[in-house]
Amino acid sequence: MTARSTARRRGGRVRERATPYTLASGPIVVDASMAAVWFTSEPDPRGAARLLETESMLLAPDLMAVEATNAWWKRLRRREMDLADIEQAVTRLLALQIVWVAAATLLRPAARLAAELGHPVYDCMYLALAASHSAVLATADERLRKGAERVGVRLWSPRR
Repeated sequence: MTARSTARRRGGRVRERATPYTLASGPIVVDASMAAVWFTSEPDPRGAARLLETESMLLAPDLMAVEATNAWWKRLRRREMDLADIEQAVTRLLALQIVWVAAATLLRPAARLAAELGHPVYDCMYLALAASHSAVLATADERLRKGAERVGVRLWSPRR
Protein backbone atom coordinates (compact mmCIF):
# COMPACT_ATOMS: atom_id res chain seq x y z
CA MET A 1 0.00 0.00 0.00
CA THR A 2 1.39 3.41 -0.94
CA ALA A 3 1.49 6.48 1.28
CA ARG A 4 -0.92 8.15 -1.15
CA SER A 5 -3.50 5.37 -0.87
CA THR A 6 -3.12 5.40 2.92
CA ALA A 7 -3.73 9.17 2.99
CA ARG A 8 -6.86 8.73 0.89
CA ARG A 9 -8.20 5.95 3.14
CA ARG A 10 -7.71 7.84 6.40
CA GLY A 11 -10.18 10.57 5.64
CA GLY A 12 -9.87 14.28 5.12
CA ARG A 13 -10.86 15.92 1.88
CA VAL A 14 -9.17 13.30 -0.29
CA ARG A 15 -11.41 10.36 -1.02
CA GLU A 16 -11.57 7.37 -3.31
CA ARG A 17 -13.08 7.91 -6.72
CA ALA A 18 -15.08 5.37 -8.70
CA THR A 19 -13.00 5.82 -11.85
CA PRO A 20 -9.21 5.93 -11.72
CA TYR A 21 -7.67 8.77 -13.71
CA THR A 22 -4.70 8.58 -16.01
CA LEU A 23 -3.12 11.95 -15.48
CA ALA A 24 0.39 12.23 -16.84
CA SER A 25 3.20 9.88 -17.66
CA GLY A 26 6.01 12.21 -16.61
CA PRO A 27 6.74 14.00 -13.35
CA ILE A 28 4.35 16.60 -11.94
CA VAL A 29 5.47 19.59 -9.87
CA VAL A 30 2.84 20.37 -7.24
CA ASP A 31 2.54 23.82 -5.72
CA ALA A 32 1.03 24.79 -2.39
CA SER A 33 -2.21 26.05 -3.94
CA MET A 34 -2.96 22.45 -4.92
CA ALA A 35 -1.60 20.72 -1.81
CA ALA A 36 -3.42 23.04 0.58
CA VAL A 37 -6.82 21.63 -0.44
CA TRP A 38 -5.90 17.95 -0.05
CA PHE A 39 -6.86 17.55 3.60
CA THR A 40 -9.53 20.23 4.00
CA SER A 41 -13.15 20.74 3.04
CA GLU A 42 -12.08 23.61 0.75
CA PRO A 43 -13.56 23.54 -2.78
CA ASP A 44 -11.32 21.81 -5.32
CA PRO A 45 -12.10 23.42 -8.69
CA ARG A 46 -8.74 22.44 -10.22
CA GLY A 47 -9.01 18.75 -9.27
CA ALA A 48 -6.11 18.74 -6.80
CA ALA A 49 -7.36 15.52 -5.19
CA ARG A 50 -6.83 13.75 -8.52
CA LEU A 51 -3.08 14.30 -8.17
CA LEU A 52 -3.11 11.73 -5.38
CA GLU A 53 -4.51 9.14 -7.80
CA THR A 54 -1.73 9.41 -10.35
CA GLU A 55 1.21 7.05 -10.59
CA SER A 56 3.34 9.94 -11.87
CA MET A 57 6.19 11.11 -9.70
CA LEU A 58 5.19 14.18 -7.68
CA LEU A 59 7.89 16.79 -7.11
CA ALA A 60 7.93 19.94 -5.00
CA PRO A 61 10.43 22.39 -3.59
CA ASP A 62 10.71 21.75 0.15
CA LEU A 63 9.26 25.25 0.57
CA MET A 64 5.87 23.86 -0.56
CA ALA A 65 5.31 22.12 2.77
CA VAL A 66 5.82 25.45 4.55
CA GLU A 67 3.47 27.27 2.18
CA ALA A 68 0.74 24.62 2.50
CA THR A 69 1.03 24.67 6.29
CA ASN A 70 0.77 28.46 6.24
CA ALA A 71 -2.44 28.17 4.20
CA TRP A 72 -3.84 25.78 6.82
CA TRP A 73 -2.76 28.21 9.58
CA LYS A 74 -4.78 30.94 7.84
CA ARG A 75 -7.78 28.60 7.94
CA LEU A 76 -7.14 28.14 11.69
CA ARG A 77 -7.24 31.92 12.16
CA ARG A 78 -10.60 32.01 10.32
CA ARG A 79 -11.80 29.12 12.54
CA GLU A 80 -12.14 26.81 9.53
CA MET A 81 -9.61 24.32 10.93
CA ASP A 82 -8.32 23.56 14.39
CA LEU A 83 -4.77 22.81 15.48
CA ALA A 84 -5.35 19.04 15.46
CA ASP A 85 -6.54 19.29 11.83
CA ILE A 86 -3.37 21.16 10.87
CA GLU A 87 -1.12 18.68 12.63
CA GLN A 88 -2.90 15.80 10.91
CA ALA A 89 -2.69 17.54 7.51
CA VAL A 90 1.06 18.13 7.95
CA THR A 91 1.57 14.49 8.92
CA ARG A 92 -0.37 13.31 5.87
CA LEU A 93 1.43 15.71 3.53
CA LEU A 94 4.83 14.51 4.70
CA ALA A 95 3.75 10.86 4.39
CA LEU A 96 2.96 11.25 0.69
CA GLN A 97 5.54 10.02 -1.76
CA ILE A 98 6.53 13.50 -2.89
CA VAL A 99 10.12 14.03 -3.96
CA TRP A 100 11.15 17.11 -1.98
CA VAL A 101 13.81 19.23 -3.69
CA ALA A 102 15.92 21.63 -1.62
CA ALA A 103 14.81 25.19 -2.38
CA ALA A 104 18.41 26.40 -2.20
CA THR A 105 19.22 24.41 -5.35
CA LEU A 106 16.50 26.29 -7.24
CA LEU A 107 17.36 29.84 -6.15
CA ARG A 108 19.48 30.94 -9.13
CA PRO A 109 17.10 29.74 -11.87
CA ALA A 110 14.11 30.97 -9.84
CA ALA A 111 15.69 34.42 -9.49
CA ARG A 112 16.26 34.56 -13.26
CA LEU A 113 12.64 33.59 -13.91
CA ALA A 114 11.40 36.10 -11.33
CA ALA A 115 13.35 38.88 -13.05
CA GLU A 116 12.06 37.82 -16.47
CA LEU A 117 8.42 37.49 -15.40
CA GLY A 118 8.16 40.14 -12.69
CA HIS A 119 6.85 37.39 -10.43
CA PRO A 120 7.85 36.47 -6.82
CA VAL A 121 10.88 34.21 -6.42
CA TYR A 122 9.07 31.73 -4.15
CA ASP A 123 6.54 31.01 -6.93
CA CYS A 124 9.29 30.82 -9.55
CA MET A 125 10.81 27.95 -7.52
CA TYR A 126 8.01 25.76 -8.92
CA LEU A 127 8.70 26.95 -12.48
CA ALA A 128 12.44 26.32 -12.10
CA LEU A 129 11.80 22.83 -10.76
CA ALA A 130 9.34 21.98 -13.54
CA ALA A 131 11.73 23.28 -16.20
CA SER A 132 14.71 21.37 -14.79
CA HIS A 133 12.79 18.06 -14.76
CA SER A 134 10.73 18.52 -17.95
CA ALA A 135 7.71 18.23 -15.68
CA VAL A 136 4.22 19.65 -15.88
CA LEU A 137 3.15 22.15 -13.22
CA ALA A 138 0.03 21.65 -11.12
CA THR A 139 -1.14 24.99 -9.73
CA ALA A 140 -4.41 26.77 -9.03
CA ASP A 141 -2.63 30.15 -9.04
CA GLU A 142 -3.78 31.93 -12.21
CA ARG A 143 -0.86 34.36 -12.25
CA LEU A 144 1.63 31.50 -11.92
CA ARG A 145 -0.19 29.61 -14.69
CA LYS A 146 0.30 32.61 -16.98
CA GLY A 147 3.98 32.79 -16.04
CA ALA A 148 4.37 29.09 -16.79
CA GLU A 149 2.88 29.59 -20.23
CA ARG A 150 5.25 32.52 -20.89
CA VAL A 151 8.35 30.41 -20.14
CA GLY A 152 7.14 27.23 -21.82
CA VAL A 153 6.33 25.14 -18.74
CA ARG A 154 3.42 22.83 -19.47
CA LEU A 155 0.42 22.90 -17.11
CA TRP A 156 -1.18 19.87 -15.53
CA SER A 157 -4.85 19.25 -16.10
CA PRO A 158 -7.01 16.61 -14.42
CA ARG A 159 -8.58 15.95 -17.83
CA ARG A 160 -5.39 14.53 -19.41
